[in-house]
Amino acid sequence: MTEYYFDVETEGVDPLQDKIITIQFQQLEGGETRGDFTVLAEWEWGEREILHAVKKKGLLDAGWDFVPMGNRLRFDLNFVVERAERHKLITWKPGEVKYYLFEKPMLDLASVLVLMNRGRFKGSSLTAFTAKKEWGNVIRTHYHNGEYAEILEYVEKEKEALLELYREVRSVLSTLGDRRKQRLAE
Repeated sequence: MTEYYFDVETEGVDPLQDKIITIQFQQLEGGETRGDFTVLAEWEWGEREILHAVKKKGLLDAGWDFVPMGNRLRFDLNFVVERAERHKLITWKPGEVKYYLFEKPMLDLASVLVLMNRGRFKGSSLTAFTAKKEWGNVIRTHYHNGEYAEILEYVEKEKEALLELYREVRSVLSTLGDRRKQRLAE
């Protein structure tokens, strides 16, 4: 399956009250980017329209055929599902599992960051282990001040920081995997 970098920036942490500001994604191959970096911005299209665009790409379908890669993907996907439901872009049949998306394959670096932080959740942020030094809460301020260029700059820097970490993690884990297989074969 094709991998995609996937991230969402939000106005806050509550999908019942806070809206999605941006949804961004880019195709990956072996940790390298392919094609354009797409940023769907609420200030250009409105939240419903950016969610509709993501739905047309198949993200909200049970049969999606790609693997999202990101950091704290459960938060992002939950936010997308909740907001899409609020806009009536998706509905659930009685008895249908609402969060089938979480059964899909995904590469979430949040767990890796916890392991890199000696198993501690506190201090396992992307800012602790990459060159990204701004926290996501600046997005809300930029958004309310109409500083959209700053938001776009932030999401680009965040993508680059996460991809750099992803490449390194892939390399280290591949080497570890090769050594493990060799040891087991002996």
